[in-house]
Amino acid sequence: MKTIIKILSAIVILISNHALSAEKRTIKDMAGRDVTIPAEIKRIVAISASLRYIVYMQCFDRVVAVEGIEKQNLMKGINSSGKAYWLAISHKLSKIPTIGEGGPGKIPDFERLISIKPDVVFTFEADNANLIEQKTGIPCIVLAYAGTAGFNIEEVKKTFSFLGEILNKKERANELNRYIDLSISDLNKRTKDEKPQSVYIGGISARGAHGITSTEAYYPSLQWINVHNVADEAGQRGHIFIDKERLILWNPQHIFIDAAGLSLIESDYQKNPEFYKKLSAFGNSKTLFPYNFYRTNLEILILNSYFIGKSTYPHRFKDINTEDKAAEIFIKFLGKNIYHEIKQSYKGYGKVKFTSSGISVE
Repeated sequence: MKTIIKILSAIVILISNHALSAEKRTIKDMAGRDVTIPAEIKRIVAISASLRYIVYMQCFDRVVAVEGIEKQNLMKGINSSGKAYWLAISHKLSKIPTIGEGGPGKIPDFERLISIKPDVVFTFEADNANLIEQKTGIPCIVLAYAGTAGFNIEEVKKTFSFLGEILNKKERANELNRYIDLSISDLNKRTKDEKPQSVYIGGISARGAHGITSTEAYYPSLQWINVHNVADEAGQRGHIFIDKERLILWNPQHIFIDAAGLSLIESDYQKNPEFYKKLSAFGNSKTLFPYNFYRTNLEILILNSYFIGKSTYPHRFKDINTEDKAAEIFIKFLGKNIYHEIKQSYKGYGKVKFTSSGISVE
Protein backbone atom coordinates (compact mmCIF):
# COMPACT_ATOMS: atom_id res chain seq x y z
CA MET A 1 0.00 0.00 0.00
CA LYS A 2 2.82 2.39 0.91
CA THR A 3 4.48 1.65 -2.41
CA ILE A 4 1.28 2.51 -4.30
CA ILE A 5 0.94 5.75 -2.34
CA LYS A 6 4.54 6.69 -3.16
CA ILE A 7 3.96 5.97 -6.85
CA LEU A 8 0.76 8.03 -6.86
CA SER A 9 2.52 10.88 -5.05
CA ALA A 10 5.34 10.81 -7.59
CA ILE A 11 2.80 10.92 -10.43
CA VAL A 12 1.03 13.88 -8.83
CA ILE A 13 4.35 15.72 -8.46
CA LEU A 14 5.26 15.01 -12.09
CA ILE A 15 1.87 16.24 -13.29
CA SER A 16 2.14 19.36 -11.10
CA ASN A 17 5.64 20.13 -12.32
CA HIS A 18 4.55 19.68 -15.93
CA ALA A 19 1.58 22.00 -15.37
CA LEU A 20 3.82 24.64 -13.78
CA SER A 21 6.37 24.43 -16.58
CA ALA A 22 3.57 24.65 -19.15
CA GLU A 23 2.32 27.89 -17.61
CA LYS A 24 5.64 29.70 -18.19
CA ARG A 25 8.31 29.67 -20.83
CA THR A 26 11.59 31.48 -21.31
CA ILE A 27 12.22 33.09 -24.66
CA LYS A 28 15.01 35.16 -26.16
CA ASP A 29 13.59 38.47 -27.33
CA MET A 30 14.81 40.35 -30.39
CA ALA A 31 17.46 42.18 -28.35
CA GLY A 32 18.89 38.83 -27.23
CA ARG A 33 17.49 39.13 -23.70
CA ASP A 34 16.11 36.09 -21.84
CA VAL A 35 12.53 36.81 -20.79
CA THR A 36 10.22 34.45 -18.91
CA ILE A 37 6.65 34.90 -20.09
CA PRO A 38 3.28 33.14 -19.69
CA ALA A 39 2.73 30.25 -22.07
CA GLU A 40 -0.39 32.05 -23.25
CA ILE A 41 -0.32 35.84 -23.50
CA LYS A 42 -3.77 37.29 -22.85
CA ARG A 43 -3.06 40.80 -21.50
CA ILE A 44 -0.79 43.13 -23.50
CA VAL A 45 0.64 46.62 -23.09
CA ALA A 46 2.62 47.86 -26.12
CA ILE A 47 4.67 51.05 -25.79
CA SER A 48 7.09 53.11 -27.88
CA ALA A 49 4.96 52.64 -31.04
CA SER A 50 5.04 48.83 -30.84
CA LEU A 51 1.22 48.96 -30.62
CA ARG A 52 1.11 49.08 -34.44
CA TYR A 53 2.59 45.57 -34.56
CA ILE A 54 -0.07 44.29 -32.18
CA VAL A 55 -2.68 45.77 -34.53
CA TYR A 56 -0.94 44.19 -37.53
CA MET A 57 -1.02 40.81 -35.74
CA GLN A 58 -4.79 41.16 -35.07
CA CYS A 59 -4.23 41.07 -31.30
CA PHE A 60 -5.63 44.46 -30.29
CA ASP A 61 -8.38 42.66 -28.37
CA ARG A 62 -5.68 41.62 -25.88
CA VAL A 63 -4.51 45.20 -25.21
CA VAL A 64 -5.38 46.28 -21.65
CA ALA A 65 -3.77 49.76 -21.59
CA VAL A 66 -2.17 52.24 -23.97
CA GLU A 67 0.11 55.27 -23.88
CA GLY A 68 -1.63 58.61 -23.47
CA ILE A 69 -0.50 59.80 -26.91
CA GLU A 70 -2.53 57.00 -28.49
CA LYS A 71 -5.67 58.78 -27.31
CA GLN A 72 -4.72 62.17 -28.73
CA ASN A 73 -5.99 63.51 -32.03
CA LEU A 74 -2.82 65.56 -32.34
CA MET A 75 0.77 64.53 -31.69
CA LYS A 76 3.26 67.40 -31.46
CA GLY A 77 0.64 69.53 -33.18
CA ILE A 78 0.39 67.14 -36.16
CA ASN A 79 -2.79 65.21 -36.91
CA SER A 80 -2.55 61.68 -35.53
CA SER A 81 -4.12 60.35 -38.72
CA GLY A 82 -0.51 59.99 -39.87
CA LYS A 83 -0.47 56.81 -37.80
CA ALA A 84 -2.49 54.48 -40.00
CA TYR A 85 -2.86 51.88 -37.24
CA TRP A 86 -4.32 54.58 -34.98
CA LEU A 87 -7.10 55.26 -37.46
CA ALA A 88 -8.01 51.58 -37.36
CA ILE A 89 -8.39 51.50 -33.56
CA SER A 90 -9.17 55.09 -32.51
CA HIS A 91 -12.87 54.33 -32.04
CA LYS A 92 -11.97 51.63 -29.50
CA LEU A 93 -9.59 53.66 -27.32
CA SER A 94 -11.94 55.70 -25.11
CA LYS A 95 -12.49 52.98 -22.51
CA ILE A 96 -8.92 51.67 -22.43
CA PRO A 97 -6.82 53.03 -19.50
CA THR A 98 -3.48 54.79 -20.00
CA ILE A 99 -0.10 54.05 -18.41
CA GLY A 100 1.58 57.43 -18.88
CA GLU A 101 2.14 59.95 -21.63
CA GLY A 102 4.28 57.72 -23.85
CA GLY A 103 6.52 58.51 -26.79
CA PRO A 104 10.03 57.50 -27.93
CA GLY A 105 12.34 57.05 -24.94
CA LYS A 106 9.54 57.62 -22.42
CA ILE A 107 8.92 55.12 -19.62
CA PRO A 108 5.40 54.28 -18.41
CA ASP A 109 3.94 55.14 -15.01
CA PHE A 110 5.11 52.11 -13.02
CA GLU A 111 2.31 52.18 -10.46
CA ARG A 112 -0.35 52.33 -13.17
CA LEU A 113 1.37 49.59 -15.12
CA ILE A 114 1.46 47.30 -12.08
CA SER A 115 -2.22 47.96 -11.37
CA ILE A 116 -3.15 46.97 -14.94
CA LYS A 117 -1.47 43.55 -14.49
CA PRO A 118 -0.45 42.86 -18.09
CA ASP A 119 1.11 39.51 -18.94
CA VAL A 120 3.81 41.28 -20.95
CA VAL A 121 4.94 44.70 -22.13
CA PHE A 122 6.25 45.17 -25.68
CA THR A 123 8.73 47.88 -26.66
CA PHE A 124 11.48 48.66 -29.17
CA GLU A 125 13.85 50.00 -26.50
CA ALA A 126 16.08 47.52 -24.62
CA ASP A 127 17.23 49.97 -21.90
CA ASN A 128 13.67 50.84 -20.99
CA ALA A 129 12.71 47.16 -21.07
CA ASN A 130 15.31 46.36 -18.40
CA LEU A 131 14.14 49.25 -16.24
CA ILE A 132 10.47 48.29 -16.55
CA GLU A 133 11.24 44.73 -15.48
CA GLN A 134 13.32 45.91 -12.53
CA LYS A 135 10.65 48.33 -11.29
CA THR A 136 7.53 46.26 -11.93
CA GLY A 137 8.49 42.61 -12.23
CA ILE A 138 6.46 42.46 -15.46
CA PRO A 139 8.20 40.71 -18.36
CA CYS A 140 9.13 43.19 -21.09
CA ILE A 141 9.82 41.99 -24.63
CA VAL A 142 11.97 43.98 -27.04
CA LEU A 143 11.01 43.88 -30.71
CA ALA A 144 13.29 44.72 -33.63
CA TYR A 145 12.76 48.14 -35.15
CA ALA A 146 13.44 48.38 -38.88
CA GLY A 147 14.24 52.08 -38.56
CA THR A 148 14.38 54.62 -41.34
CA ALA A 149 18.14 54.96 -41.80
CA GLY A 150 19.05 51.76 -43.56
CA PHE A 151 15.49 50.43 -43.40
CA ASN A 152 15.46 46.65 -43.64
CA ILE A 153 12.21 44.93 -44.59
CA GLU A 154 13.69 41.61 -43.48
CA GLU A 155 13.70 42.93 -39.90
CA VAL A 156 9.97 43.61 -40.21
CA LYS A 157 9.35 40.06 -41.41
CA LYS A 158 11.44 38.64 -38.56
CA THR A 159 9.37 40.66 -36.10
CA PHE A 160 6.15 39.25 -37.51
CA SER A 161 7.53 35.70 -37.29
CA PHE A 162 8.70 36.30 -33.71
CA LEU A 163 5.31 37.66 -32.67
CA GLY A 164 3.60 34.79 -34.45
CA GLU A 165 5.49 32.36 -32.21
CA ILE A 166 4.87 34.02 -28.85
CA LEU A 167 1.30 35.18 -29.51
CA ASN A 168 0.21 31.91 -31.09
CA LYS A 169 -0.45 33.74 -34.37
CA LYS A 170 1.87 31.91 -36.76
CA GLU A 171 -0.70 31.80 -39.52
CA ARG A 172 -1.19 35.57 -39.34
CA ALA A 173 2.57 36.18 -39.35
CA ASN A 174 2.99 33.97 -42.41
CA GLU A 175 0.11 35.76 -44.14
CA LEU A 176 1.73 39.18 -43.64
CA ASN A 177 5.18 37.99 -44.67
CA ARG A 178 3.80 36.38 -47.83
CA TYR A 179 1.98 39.60 -48.71
CA ILE A 180 5.15 41.67 -48.23
CA ASP A 181 7.15 39.31 -50.45
CA LEU A 182 4.48 39.25 -53.15
CA SER A 183 4.15 43.05 -53.14
CA ILE A 184 7.89 43.67 -53.43
CA SER A 185 8.22 41.02 -56.12
CA ASP A 186 5.36 42.61 -58.05
CA LEU A 187 6.89 46.10 -57.80
CA ASN A 188 10.30 44.83 -58.91
CA LYS A 189 8.87 42.88 -61.82
CA ARG A 190 6.87 45.83 -63.13
CA THR A 191 9.83 48.23 -63.23
CA LYS A 192 13.03 46.18 -63.57
CA ASP A 193 13.43 46.67 -67.33
CA GLU A 194 12.75 50.40 -67.33
CA LYS A 195 15.36 53.13 -67.71
CA PRO A 196 15.48 54.61 -64.18
CA GLN A 197 13.59 57.88 -63.77
CA SER A 198 15.16 60.43 -61.39
CA VAL A 199 13.07 61.17 -58.31
CA TYR A 200 13.21 63.53 -55.33
CA ILE A 201 10.98 63.39 -52.26
CA GLY A 202 10.71 66.59 -50.22
CA GLY A 203 8.87 67.76 -47.14
CA ILE A 204 9.62 64.55 -45.26
CA SER A 205 8.66 64.57 -41.59
CA ALA A 206 11.31 63.88 -38.97
CA ARG A 207 10.32 64.74 -35.40
CA GLY A 208 7.93 67.25 -36.92
CA ALA A 209 7.03 68.69 -40.31
CA HIS A 210 9.64 70.21 -42.64
CA GLY A 211 9.89 71.93 -46.02
CA ILE A 212 11.19 71.07 -49.48
CA THR A 213 14.82 70.61 -48.36
CA SER A 214 13.87 67.79 -45.98
CA THR A 215 14.42 64.51 -47.79
CA GLU A 216 15.57 60.94 -47.28
CA ALA A 217 18.42 59.04 -48.85
CA TYR A 218 17.58 55.41 -49.58
CA TYR A 219 13.89 56.17 -49.08
CA PRO A 220 12.42 52.70 -48.43
CA SER A 221 9.58 52.82 -50.97
CA LEU A 222 12.06 53.63 -53.74
CA GLN A 223 14.11 50.50 -53.03
CA TRP A 224 11.39 48.30 -54.51
CA ILE A 225 11.02 50.07 -57.85
CA ASN A 226 13.60 50.90 -60.50
CA VAL A 227 14.06 54.64 -59.99
CA HIS A 228 17.02 56.84 -59.09
CA ASN A 229 16.60 58.73 -55.84
CA VAL A 230 18.83 61.77 -56.36
CA ALA A 231 19.19 62.14 -52.58
CA ASP A 232 21.20 58.90 -52.54
CA GLU A 233 24.03 60.93 -54.07
CA ALA A 234 24.44 62.80 -50.77
CA GLY A 235 26.46 59.87 -49.42
CA GLN A 236 24.31 59.40 -46.32
CA ARG A 237 21.42 57.19 -45.30
CA GLY A 238 18.09 58.18 -43.81
CA HIS A 239 16.72 61.66 -43.22
CA ILE A 240 18.83 64.61 -44.39
CA PHE A 241 18.48 68.31 -45.11
CA ILE A 242 19.92 69.59 -48.39
CA ASP A 243 20.69 72.99 -49.82
CA LYS A 244 18.22 74.31 -52.37
CA GLU A 245 21.06 74.79 -54.83
CA ARG A 246 21.74 71.06 -54.73
CA LEU A 247 18.15 70.30 -55.67
CA ILE A 248 18.45 72.66 -58.64
CA LEU A 249 21.64 70.88 -59.74
CA TRP A 250 19.97 67.48 -59.40
CA ASN A 251 16.90 68.76 -61.29
CA PRO A 252 14.96 65.46 -60.97
CA GLN A 253 12.32 64.36 -63.46
CA HIS A 254 9.78 63.80 -60.70
CA ILE A 255 9.23 65.52 -57.36
CA PHE A 256 7.04 64.00 -54.68
CA ILE A 257 6.00 65.95 -51.61
CA ASP A 258 5.28 64.38 -48.25
CA ALA A 259 1.80 65.72 -47.46
CA ALA A 260 2.79 66.45 -43.87
CA GLY A 261 5.14 69.17 -45.12
CA LEU A 262 2.82 70.60 -47.75
CA SER A 263 1.82 73.75 -45.83
CA LEU A 264 5.47 74.64 -45.16
CA ILE A 265 6.33 74.16 -48.82
CA GLU A 266 3.39 76.36 -49.83
CA SER A 267 4.61 79.10 -47.49
CA ASP A 268 8.12 78.83 -48.94
CA TYR A 269 6.79 78.87 -52.49
CA GLN A 270 4.88 82.08 -51.86
CA LYS A 271 8.08 83.71 -50.60
CA ASN A 272 10.36 82.36 -53.32
CA PRO A 273 8.42 81.13 -56.39
CA GLU A 274 11.42 81.62 -58.70
CA PHE A 275 13.28 78.77 -57.00
CA TYR A 276 10.49 76.31 -57.75
CA LYS A 277 10.15 77.51 -61.33
CA LYS A 278 13.79 76.55 -61.96
CA LEU A 279 12.93 72.88 -61.42
CA SER A 280 11.97 70.77 -64.45
CA ALA A 281 9.50 68.88 -62.27
CA PHE A 282 7.78 72.12 -61.30
CA GLY A 283 4.64 71.07 -63.15
CA ASN A 284 5.09 67.37 -62.41
CA SER A 285 4.90 67.21 -58.62
CA LYS A 286 2.67 64.85 -56.65
CA THR A 287 1.98 64.16 -53.00
CA LEU A 288 2.59 61.12 -50.79
CA PHE A 289 1.24 60.11 -47.42
CA PRO A 290 3.75 60.48 -44.56
CA TYR A 291 5.10 57.05 -43.71
CA ASN A 292 7.21 57.99 -40.69
CA PHE A 293 4.84 59.00 -37.89
CA TYR A 294 5.69 57.70 -34.43
CA ARG A 295 8.02 55.30 -36.19
CA THR A 296 7.41 53.47 -39.46
CA ASN A 297 3.99 52.86 -41.03
CA LEU A 298 4.70 49.76 -43.10
CA GLU A 299 1.42 49.77 -45.04
CA ILE A 300 2.04 53.38 -46.14
CA LEU A 301 5.51 52.47 -47.39
CA ILE A 302 4.12 49.76 -49.65
CA LEU A 303 1.28 51.97 -50.89
CA ASN A 304 3.66 54.89 -51.55
CA SER A 305 5.78 52.56 -53.65
CA TYR A 306 2.81 51.63 -55.84
CA PHE A 307 1.82 55.29 -56.23
CA ILE A 308 5.36 56.36 -57.15
CA GLY A 309 5.63 53.44 -59.58
CA LYS A 310 2.34 54.36 -61.23
CA SER A 311 3.44 58.01 -61.45
CA THR A 312 6.87 57.32 -62.96
CA TYR A 313 5.99 54.33 -65.18
CA PRO A 314 2.23 54.63 -65.83
CA HIS A 315 2.30 52.08 -68.65
CA ARG A 316 3.57 49.47 -66.19
CA PHE A 317 0.82 50.13 -63.67
CA LYS A 318 -2.22 50.51 -65.96
CA ASP A 319 -4.09 47.84 -64.01
CA ILE A 320 -3.44 49.49 -60.64
CA ASN A 321 -6.10 51.84 -59.27
CA THR A 322 -4.56 53.68 -56.33
CA GLU A 323 -7.75 53.79 -54.26
CA ASP A 324 -8.42 50.10 -54.80
CA LYS A 325 -4.81 49.21 -53.98
CA ALA A 326 -5.01 51.32 -50.82
CA ALA A 327 -8.13 49.46 -49.71
CA GLU A 328 -6.40 46.12 -50.31
CA ILE A 329 -3.28 47.08 -48.36
CA PHE A 330 -5.07 48.72 -45.44
CA ILE A 331 -7.47 45.81 -45.04
CA LYS A 332 -4.59 43.33 -45.20
CA PHE A 333 -2.54 45.05 -42.47
CA LEU A 334 -5.17 46.83 -40.38
CA GLY A 335 -8.38 44.91 -41.01
CA LYS A 336 -10.03 48.15 -42.09
CA ASN A 337 -9.90 50.44 -45.11
CA ILE A 338 -8.87 53.80 -43.65
CA TYR A 339 -8.03 55.43 -47.01
CA HIS A 340 -10.80 58.03 -46.96
CA GLU A 341 -10.13 58.84 -43.30
CA ILE A 342 -6.45 59.53 -43.88
CA LYS A 343 -7.30 61.57 -46.99
CA GLN A 344 -9.38 63.89 -44.81
CA SER A 345 -6.21 64.91 -42.95
CA TYR A 346 -3.48 64.55 -45.57
CA LYS A 347 -3.67 65.45 -49.26
CA GLY A 348 -1.78 62.39 -50.41
CA TYR A 349 -1.77 60.96 -53.94
CA GLY A 350 -2.69 64.15 -55.74
CA LYS A 351 -1.13 66.37 -58.38
CA VAL A 352 0.36 69.61 -57.05
CA LYS A 353 -0.62 72.83 -58.78
CA PHE A 354 1.62 75.83 -58.15
CA THR A 355 -0.42 78.98 -58.73
CA SER A 356 0.04 82.69 -58.07
CA SER A 357 -2.08 82.35 -54.94
CA GLY A 358 -0.32 79.29 -53.52
CA ILE A 359 -0.52 75.51 -53.86
CA SER A 360 -3.49 73.31 -54.58
CA VAL A 361 -3.68 69.52 -54.80
CA GLU A 362 -5.95 67.78 -57.28
